[in-house]
Amino acid sequence: MGDQDLDDGVVRLRDWADDDAAWYAESARDPEIQRFTTDPPTLDAAQVLAAINRMRASDGEVGFVVCDAATGAKLGNIALGHDGRVGEISYWLTAEARGRGAATRALALLTSWAVRRLGLVQVRLWVHRDNLASQRVALRAGYLRDPDRDKEQEAKGAVWPMHAFVAGHP
Repeated sequence: MGDQDLDDGVVRLRDWADDDAAWYAESARDPEIQRFTTDPPTLDAAQVLAAINRMRASDGEVGFVVCDAATGAKLGNIALGHDGRVGEISYWLTAEARGRGAATRALALLTSWAVRRLGLVQVRLWVHRDNLASQRVALRAGYLRDPDRDKEQEAKGAVWPMHAFVAGHP
């Protein structure tokens, strides 16, 4: 996209390149990521590349590599699915990137961009009830808890209790 709106000087969201697939597959094996992602631990680069290509062909899905704006180091993943009106964001960071505010910055950047550039009227996300760090990210990025939209989601052979959040006023 080459969109300056996706860089705040600390974090940059960049389009996926084909050669990012192996990095994603390896990073997603992190036990902390596996606790809260629906990606299987057996995910491989070919599967990730297929998902990147499906996303590129989709009108209702965008995704980015979260990078350090100064060094270009890969920090994580952030994605948005939408219907042109309402969007849903998901994200994760590598172990090395956690605790530095990168997820909060990435979430704020993508939320603001989605409202301004895509014209979305609402952006939501769901976080596993036990993922307290991600809940704090959502709140710091200006999201509000929306308990009326809490849900259960089947994932990895279990039922996950998911807490809903909605963007405040991006």
